[in-house]
Amino acid sequence: MRVIKEKSAFAAISELRTHLDEVLNQIKQTPVILERHNKPVAVLEDPKRFEALRETLEEAADILLALEAKRRESGVSKSSYIPLEDIERRLR
Repeated sequence: MRVIKEKSAFAAISELRTHLDEVLNQIKQTPVILERHNKPVAVLEDPKRFEALRETLEEAADILLALEAKRRESGVSKSSYIPLEDIERRLR
């Protein structure tokens, strides 16, 4: 296994069989990128860090959606709104 700048580590899938404990210990420090034929195929991450990352991404997505909604809302005048009754009538 090789560690790059203490930000991530790379390990061949074959290393899991022979050095599983070492790989699992490394995951506590940094993500481990699994490689097959020198190409990344998977990432092993500490469960707590993974969950924190997922929560951060969800929050970022919510913020982006809110900003996009606000942008769209500010670019449309209320006079261009279509009343719900008109939409329902058109759908019938």
